[in-house]
Formats: sequence, C-alpha cells, structure tokens
Amino acid sequence: MTPHEPTGRKGRGPAPRWNAAPVLLLALMCAQPFAPAAGAAAGGVTVTGVRAWPAPANTRVVFDLSGEATLVAPDSGRTHELVVSVPGVAVARGGEVPERLALTDGVVDSVGIETDESGARFHLWVRDTTDLRVFTLVAEADKPFRVVVDVARPGAEAAETQRLAGIAAQKRRDRVRIVAIDAGHGGEDPGARGPGGVLEKHVVLGVAKALAESLEQAGGIRVVLTRDADYFIPLRDRYRIAEKVKADLFISIHANSSRRRGRGSGSEVYFLSQRGASDQADADLADLENAADLVGGVPAEAEDDLVNILYDVKRSSAMQQSQLLAKSLLEHISADRRLESRGVKQAGFMVLKSVEFASVLVEVAFINNPYEAKLLKNPAFQRQMAQQLAAGVKTYLQRAGMERPSGSIHEGGGW
Repeated sequence: MTPHEPTGRKGRGPAPRWNAAPVLLLALMCAQPFAPAAGAAAGGVTVTGVRAWPAPANTRVVFDLSGEATLVAPDSGRTHELVVSVPGVAVARGGEVPERLALTDGVVDSVGIETDESGARFHLWVRDTTDLRVFTLVAEADKPFRVVVDVARPGAEAAETQRLAGIAAQKRRDRVRIVAIDAGHGGEDPGARGPGGVLEKHVVLGVAKALAESLEQAGGIRVVLTRDADYFIPLRDRYRIAEKVKADLFISIHANSSRRRGRGSGSEVYFLSQRGASDQADADLADLENAADLVGGVPAEAEDDLVNILYDVKRSSAMQQSQLLAKSLLEHISADRRLESRGVKQAGFMVLKSVEFASVLVEVAFINNPYEAKLLKNPAFQRQMAQQLAAGVKTYLQRAGMERPSGSIHEGGGW
C-alpha cells in the first residue's frame, strides 16, 4: 500500500487551526543526528517522509526523521487531537513531504506538518476522541529514525471480537473446517526486497488472497485471513486470530531471501522446532522473521515456563500434525518444475508457536533471485502457487481423517 495522498476535507469545513484544543502535546528533543539529508541546517534534522497505514483496529502514522529524537512527555492518551513537537532545533521538511496529509480511513482526519528554524510541529486531527499511542523506532539498515503514532479505531476491538466469535460458532453449526492464512509482514514491515523494488509483503498477500479463494471454492472450508491489506500485525496476534476462530490449521506465507545475492532458489516448508533449527541457515531465517515485531515496535513478551510444561503433550501432537501438513503442502508445490524443492525443515518461528492446531510457514520462493522474483510478482504465478497449496491442504485433511475421499468434510475428526 502506498502512502495516502492529500485528498482535501470534503464536507468537513475548513481545516482546524494550530491552536485548536484540547490537544495531547508531546515534546521531542533532538539527539545525535543520523545521516542528515542534504539541505538540513547544521545540527538540525529533516522530516524525510510521512506515511499512514490503515488497519481494521487502528491507523498507524509514521514520521521519518534524519536524526534521533527523545520523548519527554506521556507516550499515550485519549484525545481527538495530537501535537508532536520537536523544539529548539532547526527542522527542514523534505521535498517529498507534504504540509498536509488528508486521510479517508474514518479514523484520522488529517496530518499537518510545520517546520522552521525553531523546530517542528506534527499535528494529527482525529475524527472521534480515541486512544493514541506514540513511540519511536531506532534507525536500522535502510530505515531512518521514526516517530510512530497508533490511533485506535473506536469500537474496532469489540467488533473484531464479535466477528471472530461468529466464525468460531459457524464452524460448529455448519461443520466447516477453518483454515487461517497469514500473509507475512505488512505495513511498516516490508519483509525482504527483490530486484526492481518488489516487496515480500505485497507478493505474499497476493498468494494468500488467491489461496483463500481456491480453498473456499472447494466447499466445506471457511478461510480467515490474518490481514487482507497492507498493514502491520504483531506475530503473536497472527496465531491468536487463528485460535479465536478455532482454526484447524494455520499457514503463514513468506518469500525467502539469501544473503548471497541471487544464489538461493526454490521452495521450503517449515514447522516448529522446540530444540533449535535444522541448521544455521534455518536459525538465521527464523531470527529474521521473528524480528518483524521489532520493526513494528512490539515489546517482547516473557515465555511462561509453567504453561510450556503443561502444554508439552498438546504441543507434541500439534507438531506431528504440522509435520504432516508441511509434507502434504510441499508435495504439491514440488509439482511446479520451475521451483526446486528444498524440503521440510524445522525452526523456532514465533508465528508457529500455538499448540491449538497444525501450523506451518511456507517460503514460496527466493525474492532476491531475479528469476524467482519475476515469478513472485506475477499474479498468474501467485494463483498457480495458491492452487498447489490448496491441493496440499485437501491432501492433509484426507490424511488427517478430516475429509472424506469424496471431498466433503468429515463429521468427526475432533469436532
């Protein structure tokens, strides 16, 4: 999803003035500069970008800064306006950064940006009084220092809880199987990058949507997508969505990337390992995917050792089913001779840590391999990959005793 462009304030009257109240005021003090942009005043910073990522539960607004900043005020609150200030330091506005960003997501009305030699003010006007969370993300790799504002969508949490509960009720009422499909990354977390600017978050969403369509056409299956657009979801929230709908299986879709440019190739399917990865390369891949929460500003959660002990038996059963699912999927993926089969592997992916259902992570191809990147961004290939995965799901349901040979869903199998 590309950042929203200003669209004006149709039907909403003139834009509020800067002194509108009440507001939640956040002061930011500039620290050590990070790669100042050309034209920035000495010792100052530049606002190099502003983006908005609408999601079902919230809208995330991100400001890119060329220098670090330290919050000196509360990092959350409930209000209908927000001012973020960078006082006492010269701030320039990059040429691609608009003075005003108008949104049409029903949560944030617009964002205004003022910069001069005395500092900067970022002003967010929210359509209704709601909860806001503000935090910063440090500069890393190709990402600058960022100020992030999460604006909650009023009533969204209760509505989502009701929606997921309805899906779980439908499973028992209509005797359907629930398949949760997780498109990796999203929003501020683009995942791996390929030649020509192709992004993992976009291609895996294409595969996920095509897989959902293929499965629902088969009948007897209800699909739940963890995300259906370009927005960020914490890793644990992804499998928790599946738990809330009482999913029978969970498939997380990703695109691989090799540190050696263009050398990696092929498809592989992972299930959870509690004892370490299959090899160092798999461990590195798991570490990379698990770092998605850091990109999105999600604090770490402590593991509950007692829960881990109590769930050992359940986890063992889930891992056996996950291995069967992984093998079933890879069998059908391997039918596409354009992609090498790299096998079924194990690693400690955070997104696979539920014990409630079979869960796997599919690395469909290598996005930094020019040939495979070209395949990945082709909608026809995405549909073909989805059809192969759907066939693998059907094979798994048959092998697990959850589907009759005729294709109708078995009435037993753990309902």
